[in-house]
Amino acid sequence: MLRNYLSLAVRNAAHAKLYVAISVVGLTIGFAASILIALYVHDEFSYDAWIPGSEQIFQVSARGAGDVASGVGPSDLGQWIASDYPQLQAVTRIFVAPGVLARGNDAFNESIAWSDPSVFGVFRFPVVSGSLDGALSRPGTLVLTRKIAEKYFGDEDAVGKTLLYDKQHEMVVTAVIENLPSSTHFDLGVIGAGISDYSPAAEQDRSPMRVFGSKLWNSQTYFLTKPGEPIEPLRASIATLLDRHAPTPGKRKASEIWPLAVRPIRALHLSTGVVSAPDAEDLGEVYAVAAIGLLVVLVAAINFVNLFTALGARRALAVGVRKVLGARRRDLFLQFMSESFLYVAIAALAGLGLAAAGLKPLNAFLLRTIDLSFLLDVRFVAGAVLFLAAVALLAGLYPAMVLSSFRPATVTKAPTGGRAQAATRQTLVVLQFAILIALLIATTVTYRQTSLGLREGLRQNTDPIVLLRAPCTDAIKAEMRKVPGVLETACTQGLPQRGTGMISPITVKDQPPFGIRYLSLGIGFFELFGLKPVAGRFFSPDLGTDVSPTDNVWKTPEALVINEAAVKRMGFSSPAAAVGQTVTFAHLFRMPVTFAPPHAATIIGVVENFQVGSVREEIPPAAFYVDPAQAQLVGLKLNGRSTPEALAGIDRVWAQSGTGGPPARFFFQDTIEQMYLDLRRQTELFSVFAGIAVLIAVLGLVGLAAHAAVSRTKEIGIRKALGGSRGAITELLLWQFSKPVLLANAIAWPVAYYAMSRWLQGFAQRVGLDAWMFVAAGALTLAVAILAVLLQTWGMAGVRPVQALRYE
Repeated sequence: MLRNYLSLAVRNAAHAKLYVAISVVGLTIGFAASILIALYVHDEFSYDAWIPGSEQIFQVSARGAGDVASGVGPSDLGQWIASDYPQLQAVTRIFVAPGVLARGNDAFNESIAWSDPSVFGVFRFPVVSGSLDGALSRPGTLVLTRKIAEKYFGDEDAVGKTLLYDKQHEMVVTAVIENLPSSTHFDLGVIGAGISDYSPAAEQDRSPMRVFGSKLWNSQTYFLTKPGEPIEPLRASIATLLDRHAPTPGKRKASEIWPLAVRPIRALHLSTGVVSAPDAEDLGEVYAVAAIGLLVVLVAAINFVNLFTALGARRALAVGVRKVLGARRRDLFLQFMSESFLYVAIAALAGLGLAAAGLKPLNAFLLRTIDLSFLLDVRFVAGAVLFLAAVALLAGLYPAMVLSSFRPATVTKAPTGGRAQAATRQTLVVLQFAILIALLIATTVTYRQTSLGLREGLRQNTDPIVLLRAPCTDAIKAEMRKVPGVLETACTQGLPQRGTGMISPITVKDQPPFGIRYLSLGIGFFELFGLKPVAGRFFSPDLGTDVSPTDNVWKTPEALVINEAAVKRMGFSSPAAAVGQTVTFAHLFRMPVTFAPPHAATIIGVVENFQVGSVREEIPPAAFYVDPAQAQLVGLKLNGRSTPEALAGIDRVWAQSGTGGPPARFFFQDTIEQMYLDLRRQTELFSVFAGIAVLIAVLGLVGLAAHAAVSRTKEIGIRKALGGSRGAITELLLWQFSKPVLLANAIAWPVAYYAMSRWLQGFAQRVGLDAWMFVAAGALTLAVAILAVLLQTWGMAGVRPVQALRYE
């Protein structure tokens, strides 16, 4: 019996190739898109879950700006936890710093994770060769990932071989671990022994901290609890850790000024960062992507249901003939349902194959290593089967239930469309286009918000600027200025446009101190980026008082430039009123651990507000000073017309300097774009899947337009016989499909407005939800619908009346 049903299904598909092809192709594309999105969403939720015992691993870090965890802390933090909580299985610290590794003539800039010997007691990474037991227990040892090992040693076993660190320290490879998957908050390629004398970890440990906040924060601290041990008692105890080990002078406790966040590593990727809610995750963006996948597959399902029911209605006469010949209602019901399930099964298998083919480009786009293993998860399989069954049932239910119940005498007189069926199809078309319009609006908003971030980050930059990671001395600046194509040079400790992670108290007159972001900049930095003073002046090379003293003894007030946000926070009436005022300030003085004591500082100028950090946050109050010894970047403004020649010249000067290793240089614009990489990817994902939804909707409209035109063939003939023109008839048919598109706007606009308003609340600086975006999305959708329908209706409206009247 089943074989007979399948045979009939194939024959019916051959008679209605267009409808079947459109419905199956649309459903295939929808399934493929939703599978890819499901894989991405699962990957987001599975960060660090692959690490053995990950549910027992926690990160401890100090609070940064606001109530947000910084992710780092001073080196002493891990030592205190290890000494105070012996019940923990393991405690470890990781210090990430740039360095140069070389083997023979091959030298590369690497990001090295200097770690305690206990790191592999917390993180049991999969091993390729060697052993992790005691791998970093001796100074001068390294553990590499497979990728890094192959870069230096090719197919040779790297264990036991040496690499030269910073041209002077030989380091032995003790183990090679598997490449870490992309679903981790780590970016580890080289793990070095932190007990090596020349490591940042050893440098920090040589100067124990007595007062919290008076030491560099560059350590990531983790601990592993015993199975089943509750975390809340530990959190409560760790909250008072600072008061026991590094109390602050004054009335406020250190734990109140710098509260510690104890967060599970599996929550770090999506963490809100809020110290008072350490387990909280920001799931908005993940849910947004999941919603897009759901909407796309819903559009495809609506398409399939619409076309299959339309196709079923056209078979009313065949149903009548079969009933006259003795077919039972049960037979007809099973026939329609088997066809629906067959088409859905074909689309599902084709969609799975299309998703598998699309996974590689998706991984390349997202820089991920997502695989298909989630598709074997029982929860996914059960959900997919239920969804496919629901689509098949909805599509086959009308023809199976309604047409199979008609009396033969009634059905054989004329094809029966049914007003209820037509109304249902119209409702589904309205819903389909409401989804499409909402997706287009969301795409527009995310694109404009991304553009805003890039524009704010880059607005002070005209000519290309290259940053070279190197100690910025007068000698290297002088040599770089000689390079043809280099227009200006300036030093800096870091890029304020990327954000300033350092915060220090500043006191204005008799006001209570407040935390201000700060960074050491070189003379000429503001001018390099085209920034202007709104009051006062910038740092000058002609005044010795603008540079911090080399001995950390402050005999005269330090020169400060603050931004407009700082003027407002300090309570001055205007930027001009702030100039000349004296404040009390303290900040990092020398690396790695020396801090300047509180000292007097004079505000010499106010710089216009420029984007400090991401547009997700308000521009923070910030202060800038000049300490040449802290300069770690050389800023070079290039002549845009000779950028390649200038880059070649910069590389030549670097090679001649004898610093060693390839030049670590990068474009300022690339840095800013990297800051908004998540937004750019989200925008592009929205665009791709909105395009897929448009394609599916167009396919559906073509099919429905063909059905409508065919079902009204005789009506068209009569209208033409009575003098109706081709244009008038086409206009009539177009209006039939334009009405649901126009109605869809009434649904999509308020829903999209609410959803995007909520999304934009995550940004301190945000674009407006202008009316033109909603009108444009509706107009574009209407234009697409008209074009799709016109492809079918124009030809049908041109049929000669005599041919139309003979149509059966």
